[in-house]
Amino acid sequence: MAVIIDLHNIVKTYKVKKTREPFRALDNVGLSIEQGEIFALLGSNGAGKTTLIKIMAGLLEASGGTGTVLGNDIYRDHKKIRARVSLVAPTADVGTDNNLTVRQNLEFWAVVYDLEKAQRKNRIDEMLDFLGLRQYEHHWPMSISAGNRQKLAIARSLLVKNPILFLDEPTVKLDARGAEAVRGLVKNINREFGTTIILTTHYIFEAEELCGRVAIMHKGQIKSCDTVEHLRRNLMRYDELLVSIRGLADDAVRVLRALPFVVSADISPDNYPDCGTVNTVVIQSESLGDNLNVILKLLLDKGVEISGLETRKPALEDIFVDAIENGGGV
Repeated sequence: MAVIIDLHNIVKTYKVKKTREPFRALDNVGLSIEQGEIFALLGSNGAGKTTLIKIMAGLLEASGGTGTVLGNDIYRDHKKIRARVSLVAPTADVGTDNNLTVRQNLEFWAVVYDLEKAQRKNRIDEMLDFLGLRQYEHHWPMSISAGNRQKLAIARSLLVKNPILFLDEPTVKLDARGAEAVRGLVKNINREFGTTIILTTHYIFEAEELCGRVAIMHKGQIKSCDTVEHLRRNLMRYDELLVSIRGLADDAVRVLRALPFVVSADISPDNYPDCGTVNTVVIQSESLGDNLNVILKLLLDKGVEISGLETRKPALEDIFVDAIENGGGV
């Protein structure tokens, strides 16, 4: 895939009253995003996510570094960048006129975006149907739910079908049902239109559900950037298999440890006086799903009586905490 956003050593500083030292909102950020990705900037409030998105969207000038968006220089080509990307703000009500109906809002923005008059009605109808807003087209925005107002904001941004869509905290003020609907919509936009989507979030599960790659941000820096699976591997956080067995299995554990895909295998004894000695074999493995049958067959061949199984996959939350605590060691 082609790289459509390419940033190197981006710095953004702000003057702060009563201090001589400027505040550094972004600190030597480097980032490369490919066409067609759903990419997350993950971090707590104040990490620099929104500042970085504004620079990529041509709304804010960096204080240092170099970069291009869709081949356009981030310093010289602000207008070209803004014309080819769409940005949805953290609140759905920014850019929405409550004195216009849902359809009228889209008609207004179709004119602002200079969409050809012959295309406007069909494009608006397409967005209303695609985002499930058809039944609300004649409603005032404040009479529909926050989730549907967020859909309206996204519909507005999609009218011109720009190749890049920035979503800044797209579910932050939504209830569970509205947030779920918006996450489903993000997937559909990417799948149906091939739109590259860059979103900011501090919801770890959201980044894990939606995105192929994740950049973990903290205090203006990117601490790590990769797929969730690679982040797990680089942290030496592997899938775990917990096998409850009766009796001892020292010989089986020694054989397990020799398998090339097994990182570790240890016995953790539990005491169940009423049902004999129960042990838990804790196995850390690469690609556990592909190798589960091999592990279980080996245990059974060694005469081990298996009474229970549990698998555990390290969460992105663990990776996030380690990345912050280790200062970018992921």
